[in-house]
Amino acid sequence: MKYSKHLMLSASWCRALGAAVFACLGLTLNLAAQQTEPADEDLTPADEAVVKLDVFTVEGTAGQSYGASNLASATRLNTPAENVPQSISVMNANLLRDIGAYDFDTSIRYTPGLTARQNGPDVGILRGFIVGNRHRNGFFMPRYETDTANVDRIEVIKGPSASIAGNSESGGLVNVVTKRPQFQQANSITGTIGSYGFMRAVVDSTGALTDDGRMAYRLIASGTESDTYRDEDHLSKFAIYPSLLWNITEKTSLLVEVDYLKGNIPPGFGAVFFAPVDPGAPFATTLPAGVTPKVQTGQWAPLSLNTSGEPGMHWSHDVALLFTTLTHRFTDTLSVRQAVLAFDFKEDHYWATVDNTLYFDTNGNLMARRGMFDQQIDTTGYRLQGDIAYKQEFADNKFGVVFLAGYDYSDTKDRNTYAAGTLEPINLVNPSYGLPPITALAPAGDQSSTSGSVGLFANTQISALQDRVILTAGLRRDYNRAGSVENHLTNTKVERAKTPTIESPLYGLTVKPTSWLTLYGVHSEAGAAKSTIQIYPGIPVNDPRQILTTIEPVTTNNEFGAKMSFFDGNFSLNIAKFEIVQSDFVRPQTDFSAPGGSYRIIDQGTTADGFEIEWAGDLTKQLMVFGGYTHMETKVPAVRPGGLDGEIRGVPDHKLQLFVRYDLIDRKDRGVSFRGGMVYETSAWGIAQNTYRVPGATRYDAGVDFRLNDWTISATIENITDVIFPQAAIAAGSNTVDGPRAGYVSVSRKF
Repeated sequence: MKYSKHLMLSASWCRALGAAVFACLGLTLNLAAQQTEPADEDLTPADEAVVKLDVFTVEGTAGQSYGASNLASATRLNTPAENVPQSISVMNANLLRDIGAYDFDTSIRYTPGLTARQNGPDVGILRGFIVGNRHRNGFFMPRYETDTANVDRIEVIKGPSASIAGNSESGGLVNVVTKRPQFQQANSITGTIGSYGFMRAVVDSTGALTDDGRMAYRLIASGTESDTYRDEDHLSKFAIYPSLLWNITEKTSLLVEVDYLKGNIPPGFGAVFFAPVDPGAPFATTLPAGVTPKVQTGQWAPLSLNTSGEPGMHWSHDVALLFTTLTHRFTDTLSVRQAVLAFDFKEDHYWATVDNTLYFDTNGNLMARRGMFDQQIDTTGYRLQGDIAYKQEFADNKFGVVFLAGYDYSDTKDRNTYAAGTLEPINLVNPSYGLPPITALAPAGDQSSTSGSVGLFANTQISALQDRVILTAGLRRDYNRAGSVENHLTNTKVERAKTPTIESPLYGLTVKPTSWLTLYGVHSEAGAAKSTIQIYPGIPVNDPRQILTTIEPVTTNNEFGAKMSFFDGNFSLNIAKFEIVQSDFVRPQTDFSAPGGSYRIIDQGTTADGFEIEWAGDLTKQLMVFGGYTHMETKVPAVRPGGLDGEIRGVPDHKLQLFVRYDLIDRKDRGVSFRGGMVYETSAWGIAQNTYRVPGATRYDAGVDFRLNDWTISATIENITDVIFPQAAIAAGSNTVDGPRAGYVSVSRKF
């Protein structure tokens, strides 16, 4: 069989999705039978609970099709976007729907400063730096696989924001806002088919559970099945997201959410760039004397090549998560929130690794050496996080203060088991899969670990002259709790002491000279606890070849910009100038000549200096736009041969992103819309040592929507010109790219 038995989810997810569909339909019919026509607002019964939206929650943006007037990621409170002294991009529900976002990559395709990277669960590159951690409704989450069916909007804060969010990485943070239960009954079913056998179905049902309007439910289920453009690759996901909102009183609410996902995603990198033959350069392609190459270097390998996959290889995920949030409003000015998260994540990752030094064999074929790994990770734990918020205005709203303080506490247990072996070298133009390995898989590691963290944070905004001048300040203090690492192969255990406390401050100023213009400046920092790392992660810590070093990462960001609002607030234009400096940055490098096949480089003073322009909203009643332009100048000290300074690999100097929708017909009972997207980027360094560049490219996408009453039919073509569009250039054998030309057709109905 092409895929291992436990990954054959086609039948299982179809059965489960079918059950979910019937459950939603049954629940909908039952609730509909109990409901009458909704009363006019002024006829609401006096005894019906009227619940005020809490200070923490943001739901939708009236009027503006794309973007958002309010957001919560930067302050953890429902805050007008112009009051936040940071650059923030929002992909709201309208934009995600129009893009046809079926995964994280497509969701962020047109977001300025953010680029997808496919080799991990929902990983991106933000302002030149990898962003692996994410937040869910403002709360830090361990990295895990998700599905977009439950995503209402994505908020991206540019630059380090550890003062309020914690665990913020150098480029910024990504906050996913999930769909909440609604009290008005609404149901939808969407089915999509596309290239490479793509099939996807999504069911979404929400409504009131009780007649008094205090309890509402939401049930979302999705299933996705597809091959891909790569050999030996398969995607399979089933996810279900039930949630319950209970307004216990008009001041107290409880939100309970459950996430369950089971699936297989493609196991790793799949794009190879033929590095040039450059004797003496790091990781240059080698050409033996007297050999005539059968292929030219300086170009991409066929996209169907899969250096990470072999028959039976996979990356399966089993995710279970329980998230509860209790919110209470003491007064109109004082509120508290407490959240509890329990999680259990399981990964089974069986994949091939490829050496980044390519070579020509004696027959002139371009080859790469490969290893293989089989890794099982079981992560369980819980997080507690709470906030108290005070918001008060004085002197007829001429002055105001917003203050938020909170904490978070985490406890995590991991079990990590892996085996390693060696595969036959692969022909990068005419690959053969399924060859017997040179060395079979053998146990290489088995360890358990315990860890945890504690964080305290506070953030305040003091406003004057009716919000025309706002001072923002924040501070966060973190430390990692004591933990341990136990090696089950050597029967040894190492205790890890509590780390010193680190501080992450933020200072900002916002000035509004006119109603449509906001100027801001901000200084922010993000620190990480001092830790000892292994230079060679592929060998045990007690190996004589191992080198240990201590790092204490610190990132600083200085930014100033302008936020402009036009057309009665329906269109926004933002400009930002920034400089991010990162020290003790750990960068992995695959190298089969190193112990364990890889090593870590520690960079000091890595800098990303650039500016962004972003636009979002309605230019007319018929034309909506989203996108932006980013210019980046980066520096990595002493990274080039001879100790010369270089640039961050994979980061183009210029990138332009644009998405538009035009409503040709927009009536209550029918509609026709056209959609188009474009992404342009210049060339970028293809390797950390800056010895060669990968070419830039321009990709185009297009789509059309037909709406008739409650039915919508959509057709989309991605990458119309079928170009190879780089996402992240890492090294010769380790790159991620957008897919080739593909088409999708979806049908949805609301009822």
